[in-house]
Amino acid sequence: MNIHDKSNLTQLAFYTAVAASIHIVEDLIMRMLPLPFVRLGFSNIVILYLICHNRIWEAFIVNISKTLLSGIVTLTLLSPSTLLSLTGGIAAIIIMVLVRWLHWGLGIYGISICGAITHNLMQLAMVRAILIRSDKVFVLTPILLSIALISGSIIAYLTLYIDRKSEKAKITER
Repeated sequence: MNIHDKSNLTQLAFYTAVAASIHIVEDLIMRMLPLPFVRLGFSNIVILYLICHNRIWEAFIVNISKTLLSGIVTLTLLSPSTLLSLTGGIAAIIIMVLVRWLHWGLGIYGISICGAITHNLMQLAMVRAILIRSDKVFVLTPILLSIALISGSIIAYLTLYIDRKSEKAKITER
């Protein structure tokens, strides 16, 4: 293993640790609220950051790792919530990469919102497929799409903010 490989592995471990920590804290906080299934998805800041820097495989690895680590720490690894989070996250990454790759004129806000919408719709589809075999689950669609618009915008804003701060830090280090 050369120095470049160690550096990439260290960065991947750092991104995974940050995303998993945020995911776990958000999960524990949101369980105490009246809508325990709602998440803003702050850990997706890391995923969006990686996608914006063309580190697609790292985004997949971090998403899968943070979901599994969160499941282990919160004792929900074998629960449906882990499967829902995993499938929603993977679908969101695929859509965000596709939207970015197709150059539809969407900036980071549009990409983030598309990811948030996809995440929520995939989770609804999975709930319908494995938990509640009724179309009544889709009654939540307007609520979840509204939350996706808000959370996708917040995630994009925070990702841009962090990206600007990290670029300034790189400039001052030189």
